[in-house]
Amino acid sequence: MVEAGSEQPEEKGKITRRRFILGVLLTAVAAAFGSLLSLLKVLAPEKKGGGYVATVAPGDRLVYAKGNQQGSLLKASDFKVGDAVLAYPQGKAHNRANIVQLIRLNESEYEPPTRLKLTDQGFVAYSAICTHLGCIVSWVKSRQHPAASYTECFCHNSIYEPTRGAKVIGGPAPKPLAQIGVKVAKDGVLVFTSGFTGPIGPQV
Repeated sequence: MVEAGSEQPEEKGKITRRRFILGVLLTAVAAAFGSLLSLLKVLAPEKKGGGYVATVAPGDRLVYAKGNQQGSLLKASDFKVGDAVLAYPQGKAHNRANIVQLIRLNESEYEPPTRLKLTDQGFVAYSAICTHLGCIVSWVKSRQHPAASYTECFCHNSIYEPTRGAKVIGGPAPKPLAQIGVKVAKDGVLVFTSGFTGPIGPQV
């Protein structure tokens, strides 16, 4: 005769196995969900504003962001009308949010919403981070007509008009590039005179 409760150890073992299997399944599901979230974070655009926090300050001097002169100071004498380069504030190149596109055009070509008080001797600067998905913009120079030059993001072909406050004139970018003040110092070096006039980075 089997005593009452003699099967309890076996039943307890079964419950333990069930719990173990359930735990493994839950762990697998959680891991899969975590992987999915990571993938979506990589594929999806940044939140509005992109999390970019610039550390540019008035008085910071501009240096070349790339090329043979990377890290060298930018001087007004280096530029002809129609020229543009990517630049950082000196000593702050580690922060991608600080990158700007410095452009030189004829002063008479700028019109609102360009903030004319933030320009000097034909120089104007904007954030170089596209407001669509955060790629770095490029300068498309017109040799015959400098005023016809424009800023373009080659990732998705967003186009900005530098003489009108970097207004979007083509492509998916939702907002203009934020302007930042620049001037030519007494020694001819380009210097920042303000922070950015608006948010930088993706604005979708």
